Amino acid sequence: MVDIVVYIVSGGILGFLIGLTGVGGGVLAVPVLILIIKLKPIEAVGTAGLYAVLTKIYAGFKHYRQGTINFKASLHFLINSLPGVIIASLLVKWSKSILLPAGVARLQDAISYTIIVSILFALFTVLIDYSKLKISFFETTAGRIVQIAFVFLIGAIMGMTSIGGGILIIPSLLFFYKEKDMYVGSSIFIALISMTVMSGIYAFIGQSDGGHSGDVNFKVALLMAAGALGGTHFGVTLSKKIGGRKLQFVVFGVIILAVIMMILDRTMH
Repeated sequence: MVDIVVYIVSGGILGFLIGLTGVGGGVLAVPVLILIIKLKPIEAVGTAGLYAVLTKIYAGFKHYRQGTINFKASLHFLINSLPGVIIASLLVKWSKSILLPAGVARLQDAISYTIIVSILFALFTVLIDYSKLKISFFETTAGRIVQIAFVFLIGAIMGMTSIGGGILIIPSLLFFYKEKDMYVGSSIFIALISMTVMSGIYAFIGQSDGGHSGDVNFKVALLMAAGALGGTHFGVTLSKKIGGRKLQFVVFGVIILAVIMMILDRTMH
Protein backbone atom coordinates (compact mmCIF):
# COMPACT_ATOMS: atom_id res chain seq x y z
CA MET A 1 0.00 0.00 0.00
CA VAL A 2 2.84 2.38 0.89
CA ASP A 3 4.49 1.65 -2.47
CA ILE A 4 1.30 2.49 -4.34
CA VAL A 5 1.05 5.85 -2.56
CA VAL A 6 4.70 6.59 -3.38
CA TYR A 7 4.15 5.80 -7.07
CA ILE A 8 1.02 7.98 -7.33
CA VAL A 9 2.54 10.89 -5.39
CA SER A 10 5.76 10.68 -7.43
CA GLY A 11 3.71 10.74 -10.62
CA GLY A 12 1.72 13.71 -9.34
CA ILE A 13 4.86 15.70 -8.53
CA LEU A 14 6.43 14.83 -11.89
CA GLY A 15 3.21 15.74 -13.69
CA PHE A 16 3.12 19.08 -11.86
CA LEU A 17 6.72 19.87 -12.84
CA ILE A 18 6.15 18.77 -16.44
CA GLY A 19 3.03 20.93 -16.67
CA LEU A 20 4.81 23.85 -15.02
CA THR A 21 8.05 23.81 -17.01
CA GLY A 22 7.31 21.84 -20.18
CA VAL A 23 10.45 19.79 -19.49
CA GLY A 24 9.95 16.27 -20.79
CA GLY A 25 9.20 13.33 -18.54
CA GLY A 26 12.47 11.47 -19.17
CA VAL A 27 14.67 14.18 -17.65
CA LEU A 28 12.62 14.09 -14.46
CA ALA A 29 11.21 10.57 -14.36
CA VAL A 30 14.44 8.58 -14.72
CA PRO A 31 16.18 10.14 -11.66
CA VAL A 32 13.01 9.63 -9.58
CA LEU A 33 12.66 6.01 -10.71
CA ILE A 34 16.29 5.29 -9.85
CA LEU A 35 16.77 7.26 -6.63
CA ILE A 36 13.28 7.23 -5.07
CA ILE A 37 11.58 4.10 -6.44
CA LYS A 38 14.88 2.15 -6.57
CA LEU A 39 14.60 0.70 -10.06
CA LYS A 40 17.83 -0.30 -11.79
CA PRO A 41 18.90 2.12 -14.55
CA ILE A 42 17.83 -0.03 -17.52
CA GLU A 43 14.43 -0.82 -16.00
CA ALA A 44 14.06 2.86 -15.07
CA VAL A 45 14.67 3.87 -18.69
CA GLY A 46 12.08 1.41 -20.02
CA THR A 47 9.53 2.37 -17.36
CA ALA A 48 10.10 6.10 -18.01
CA GLY A 49 9.47 5.45 -21.70
CA LEU A 50 6.07 3.88 -20.99
CA TYR A 51 5.27 6.65 -18.49
CA ALA A 52 6.03 9.20 -21.23
CA VAL A 53 3.69 7.42 -23.65
CA LEU A 54 0.84 7.27 -21.12
CA THR A 55 1.17 10.95 -20.21
CA LYS A 56 1.40 12.13 -23.84
CA ILE A 57 -1.53 10.25 -25.40
CA TYR A 58 -4.16 12.82 -24.46
CA ALA A 59 -1.93 15.79 -25.32
CA GLY A 60 -1.08 14.24 -28.69
CA PHE A 61 -4.77 13.65 -29.46
CA LYS A 62 -5.63 17.22 -28.46
CA HIS A 63 -2.94 18.68 -30.72
CA TYR A 64 -4.17 16.45 -33.56
CA ARG A 65 -7.73 17.75 -33.12
CA GLN A 66 -6.43 21.32 -33.04
CA GLY A 67 -4.36 20.81 -36.18
CA THR A 68 -1.16 21.85 -34.39
CA ILE A 69 1.03 18.96 -35.57
CA ASN A 70 3.31 19.46 -38.57
CA PHE A 71 3.17 15.91 -39.91
CA LYS A 72 5.63 16.61 -42.74
CA ALA A 73 8.36 17.84 -40.40
CA SER A 74 7.51 15.12 -37.88
CA LEU A 75 7.81 12.40 -40.53
CA HIS A 76 11.19 13.74 -41.71
CA PHE A 77 12.38 13.82 -38.10
CA LEU A 78 11.17 10.28 -37.38
CA ILE A 79 12.79 8.88 -40.54
CA ASN A 80 16.14 10.03 -39.17
CA SER A 81 15.59 9.49 -35.44
CA LEU A 82 13.69 6.19 -35.23
CA PRO A 83 16.65 4.11 -36.48
CA GLY A 84 18.67 5.63 -33.63
CA VAL A 85 15.93 4.80 -31.12
CA ILE A 86 15.66 1.21 -32.33
CA ILE A 87 19.40 0.52 -32.63
CA ALA A 88 20.25 2.01 -29.21
CA SER A 89 17.36 0.19 -27.50
CA LEU A 90 18.31 -3.14 -29.09
CA LEU A 91 21.98 -2.64 -28.22
CA VAL A 92 21.11 -2.08 -24.55
CA LYS A 93 18.88 -5.18 -24.50
CA TRP A 94 21.39 -7.31 -26.43
CA SER A 95 24.28 -6.22 -24.20
CA LYS A 96 22.31 -7.07 -21.09
CA SER A 97 21.43 -10.52 -22.43
CA ILE A 98 25.01 -11.59 -23.26
CA LEU A 99 26.95 -10.02 -20.38
CA LEU A 100 27.87 -11.74 -17.14
CA PRO A 101 26.44 -10.18 -13.93
CA ALA A 102 29.54 -8.00 -13.46
CA GLY A 103 29.23 -6.82 -17.05
CA VAL A 104 25.54 -6.01 -16.58
CA ALA A 105 26.46 -3.95 -13.50
CA ARG A 106 28.95 -1.97 -15.59
CA LEU A 107 26.31 -1.53 -18.30
CA GLN A 108 23.89 -0.15 -15.69
CA ASP A 109 26.60 2.28 -14.57
CA ALA A 110 27.25 3.34 -18.17
CA ILE A 111 23.53 4.01 -18.67
CA SER A 112 23.49 6.14 -15.51
CA TYR A 113 26.42 8.27 -16.66
CA THR A 114 24.88 8.61 -20.12
CA ILE A 115 21.71 9.89 -18.45
CA ILE A 116 23.72 12.50 -16.52
CA VAL A 117 25.47 13.70 -19.70
CA SER A 118 22.15 13.78 -21.57
CA ILE A 119 20.51 15.90 -18.86
CA LEU A 120 23.44 18.33 -18.93
CA PHE A 121 23.14 18.50 -22.72
CA ALA A 122 19.43 19.19 -22.31
CA LEU A 123 20.32 22.10 -20.00
CA PHE A 124 22.63 23.45 -22.71
CA THR A 125 19.81 23.36 -25.29
CA VAL A 126 17.59 25.42 -22.97
CA LEU A 127 20.23 28.15 -22.76
CA ILE A 128 20.57 28.61 -26.53
CA ASP A 129 18.82 31.53 -28.28
CA TYR A 130 17.83 29.85 -31.54
CA SER A 131 16.67 33.09 -33.13
CA LYS A 132 20.29 34.27 -33.35
CA LEU A 133 21.68 31.12 -34.96
CA LYS A 134 22.40 31.02 -38.68
CA ILE A 135 21.01 27.91 -40.35
CA SER A 136 21.96 28.49 -44.00
CA PHE A 137 24.68 25.82 -43.67
CA PHE A 138 22.03 23.16 -43.14
CA GLU A 139 20.58 23.89 -46.57
CA THR A 140 23.78 22.54 -48.17
CA THR A 141 24.54 18.86 -48.79
CA ALA A 142 27.12 18.76 -46.00
CA GLY A 143 24.67 20.50 -43.69
CA ARG A 144 21.95 17.95 -44.40
CA ILE A 145 24.37 15.12 -43.58
CA VAL A 146 25.17 16.79 -40.26
CA GLN A 147 21.44 17.26 -39.63
CA ILE A 148 20.67 13.59 -40.31
CA ALA A 149 23.54 12.47 -38.06
CA PHE A 150 22.48 14.80 -35.24
CA VAL A 151 18.82 13.74 -35.33
CA PHE A 152 19.93 10.10 -35.43
CA LEU A 153 22.01 10.81 -32.29
CA ILE A 154 18.97 12.31 -30.58
CA GLY A 155 17.08 9.12 -31.39
CA ALA A 156 19.92 7.06 -29.93
CA ILE A 157 19.89 9.17 -26.75
CA MET A 158 16.15 8.56 -26.43
CA GLY A 159 16.61 4.84 -26.99
CA MET A 160 19.33 4.57 -24.34
CA THR A 161 17.98 6.99 -21.72
CA SER A 162 14.31 7.84 -22.60
CA ILE A 163 15.44 11.49 -22.38
CA GLY A 164 14.80 13.86 -25.27
CA GLY A 165 11.03 13.97 -25.64
CA GLY A 166 10.59 17.73 -25.70
CA ILE A 167 13.85 19.10 -24.45
CA LEU A 168 15.90 17.79 -27.40
CA ILE A 169 13.21 17.43 -30.09
CA ILE A 170 11.90 21.00 -29.84
CA PRO A 171 15.33 22.64 -30.37
CA SER A 172 15.87 20.34 -33.37
CA LEU A 173 12.52 21.30 -34.89
CA LEU A 174 13.35 24.99 -34.40
CA PHE A 175 16.92 24.73 -35.64
CA PHE A 176 16.88 22.10 -38.39
CA TYR A 177 13.27 22.14 -39.63
CA LYS A 178 12.42 25.85 -39.18
CA GLU A 179 9.21 24.92 -37.40
CA LYS A 180 8.09 28.10 -35.61
CA ASP A 181 4.38 27.58 -34.98
CA MET A 182 3.59 23.91 -34.34
CA TYR A 183 6.75 22.66 -32.66
CA VAL A 184 5.05 21.78 -29.36
CA GLY A 185 2.41 19.54 -30.92
CA SER A 186 4.94 18.09 -33.36
CA SER A 187 7.41 17.28 -30.56
CA ILE A 188 4.68 15.51 -28.57
CA PHE A 189 3.72 13.45 -31.63
CA ILE A 190 7.36 12.53 -32.35
CA ALA A 191 8.00 11.63 -28.70
CA LEU A 192 4.81 9.57 -28.54
CA ILE A 193 5.86 7.45 -31.53
CA SER A 194 9.50 7.19 -30.40
CA MET A 195 8.72 6.27 -26.79
CA THR A 196 6.11 3.70 -27.89
CA VAL A 197 8.74 1.95 -30.02
CA MET A 198 11.42 2.24 -27.34
CA SER A 199 9.28 1.05 -24.43
CA GLY A 200 7.98 -1.82 -26.58
CA ILE A 201 11.54 -3.02 -27.15
CA TYR A 202 12.40 -2.71 -23.45
CA ALA A 203 9.15 -4.43 -22.44
CA PHE A 204 9.00 -7.40 -24.79
CA ILE A 205 12.57 -8.28 -25.75
CA GLY A 206 14.81 -10.23 -23.37
CA GLN A 207 14.41 -11.09 -19.71
CA SER A 208 14.66 -8.78 -16.72
CA ASP A 209 16.47 -9.65 -13.50
CA GLY A 210 13.25 -10.77 -11.89
CA GLY A 211 12.46 -13.22 -14.67
CA HIS A 212 9.66 -11.15 -16.10
CA SER A 213 9.57 -10.27 -19.76
CA GLY A 214 11.45 -7.10 -20.54
CA ASP A 215 12.60 -4.10 -18.53
CA VAL A 216 9.39 -2.13 -17.98
CA ASN A 217 7.61 -2.02 -14.64
CA PHE A 218 4.01 -1.67 -15.82
CA LYS A 219 2.59 -1.20 -12.32
CA VAL A 220 4.89 1.72 -11.55
CA ALA A 221 4.34 3.37 -14.96
CA LEU A 222 0.54 3.08 -14.76
CA LEU A 223 0.26 4.39 -11.19
CA MET A 224 2.67 7.25 -11.84
CA ALA A 225 0.72 8.18 -14.98
CA ALA A 226 -2.50 8.17 -12.94
CA GLY A 227 -0.92 10.53 -10.42
CA ALA A 228 0.35 12.76 -13.21
CA LEU A 229 -3.18 13.55 -14.43
CA GLY A 230 -3.95 15.96 -11.58
CA GLY A 231 -0.39 17.20 -11.19
CA THR A 232 -0.11 18.25 -14.82
CA HIS A 233 -3.34 20.25 -14.61
CA PHE A 234 -2.11 22.28 -11.61
CA GLY A 235 1.33 22.73 -13.17
CA VAL A 236 -0.09 24.15 -16.40
CA THR A 237 -2.39 26.47 -14.43
CA LEU A 238 0.51 27.82 -12.36
CA SER A 239 2.78 28.22 -15.41
CA LYS A 240 0.31 30.72 -16.87
CA LYS A 241 0.61 32.84 -13.73
CA ILE A 242 4.41 32.74 -13.54
CA GLY A 243 5.53 33.01 -17.16
CA GLY A 244 8.57 34.71 -18.66
CA ARG A 245 11.95 34.95 -16.98
CA LYS A 246 10.84 33.44 -13.66
CA LEU A 247 9.60 30.31 -15.41
CA GLN A 248 12.95 29.95 -17.19
CA PHE A 249 14.72 29.94 -13.82
CA VAL A 250 12.33 27.22 -12.65
CA VAL A 251 13.23 25.15 -15.74
CA PHE A 252 16.95 25.55 -14.96
CA GLY A 253 16.32 24.56 -11.35
CA VAL A 254 14.35 21.44 -12.30
CA ILE A 255 17.04 20.24 -14.72
CA ILE A 256 19.83 20.89 -12.20
CA LEU A 257 17.80 19.00 -9.56
CA ALA A 258 17.62 16.03 -11.95
CA VAL A 259 21.41 16.12 -12.38
CA ILE A 260 21.95 16.27 -8.61
CA MET A 261 19.65 13.27 -8.08
CA MET A 262 21.58 11.21 -10.64
CA ILE A 263 24.93 12.19 -9.12
CA LEU A 264 23.65 11.25 -5.66
CA ASP A 265 22.66 7.85 -7.02
CA ARG A 266 26.19 7.36 -8.40
CA THR A 267 27.82 8.35 -5.10
CA MET A 268 25.76 5.73 -3.28
CA HIS A 269 27.22 2.91 -5.40
